[in-house]
Formats: sequence, C-alpha cells, structure tokens
Amino acid sequence: MIQKIIDTINPIIQGKKTLIFDVDGTLLDSMPMWARLDIDYLEGMGYHPEPDFCTKVKMMTISDASIFIRDYFGVSKTPEQITCEIMDMACSHYENDLILKPGAAELVKTLKAMGYHIVVATANEYDMVKKCLERNGIMQYMDGLVTCTMVGSSKQKPDVYLKACEITGATVEESVVFEDSSFAINTAINAGFDVVGVYDATEEDKWDLICKLTKCQVVF
Repeated sequence: MIQKIIDTINPIIQGKKTLIFDVDGTLLDSMPMWARLDIDYLEGMGYHPEPDFCTKVKMMTISDASIFIRDYFGVSKTPEQITCEIMDMACSHYENDLILKPGAAELVKTLKAMGYHIVVATANEYDMVKKCLERNGIMQYMDGLVTCTMVGSSKQKPDVYLKACEITGATVEESVVFEDSSFAINTAINAGFDVVGVYDATEEDKWDLICKLTKCQVVF
C-alpha cells in the first residue's frame, strides 16, 4: 500500500524539501472521537441529546459549545468548567487510545528515509498531539510541531503552514501540505502551497471538492 501511495504523491513531492502534515483526520484517526465527545460528555451526566443538538454544535468551537451545553440542558456548571472537563476527556483519548490511520506510520518513516523534512501543523494543542504521536511511535521522525495556538490564528489563515516552513528553512514552493479538511486545503492553496488531499470519512461529502482542489489524493 505504501509504495502505491509513494507512486501517487511522487510527482508532487519530487524536488521538495519539507512535507507538512495535519494530524486529526490526516495522520490520526481521531475525528470519530471528536464527533462523539460532546455526546459522551453529556451522557456521562445522564443527558441524552437529540440529533438536532449534534447538528447545532458540529461547527462550534469548544468554548461556544460549552455555553450552548450549559444553556440547552441547564447544566449547573460554568462554560469554563464544561470546556475543561470536555478537554480532559479528549486528553485521555490522545494519551491512551487514539491510533494512527492504517499505513500512516509507515508512510512517515518512508518519507523520512527518502530525505524529506517532516513537520506537523495542527489546530490541536501541542502537548496532546506530541504525547499521542510519541505513543504511536512517529514523533521521532518529525522535525517540528506547530500549532495554531502558537502562531495565534486558525487554519483560516496560512500562518501555521508558514511557520512550519520556517522550522526547516524551506520556502512555500519547496513544501507540500497534507490535509483532510477542505477549508484548510483552500487556505494552503491560496498561500501558494502544493497540497495532497487525504481522505477522511468526516469530510466524505466534500471529497469530490477536495479531489478537484488538490493535485493528488491519499486514501489510507
């Protein structure tokens, strides 16, 4: 499988210096956990959210979802407490049970052996991601790990990708971004990056768009 992926992406990565990988939904099979996290939190307190709740919170930040949870269910906790408790649950998953997508570890090791610099660019938190990648045995192959918090902006801006380039001294033209999110792919493309689209089931409804936007695609 890995050789097939290498053959697919080779026309894009050939001659490049740095490969920038998103984590959630790209290397890590974590999106199903995030999709259920609010529900698991509420069910742990004895609440049973209806489908419309899931639809409403899907696009919210954790902070906004915490306010919504407090108001929607009348939870007698502050939004800050709710956010902290939800993030504690997420941290536990990253530290203990989330795994890489099949073939992701082998791909990273192979690309490193081929001489590429590899940097992680994530919207997630540094410690959570670092511990998870260490547990899954691939952090040692990374030249750096950059988060949106570190650069002060979400992936609606290209700052996290540009910072990843800085770590290895590569230019945008010398780098390739691997992403599963259609909006993040747009951000990277608009900043001048070549992008490899990575399939994740949570973005299935946007896969046709991702295929049109990106020069090649990877399905683990």
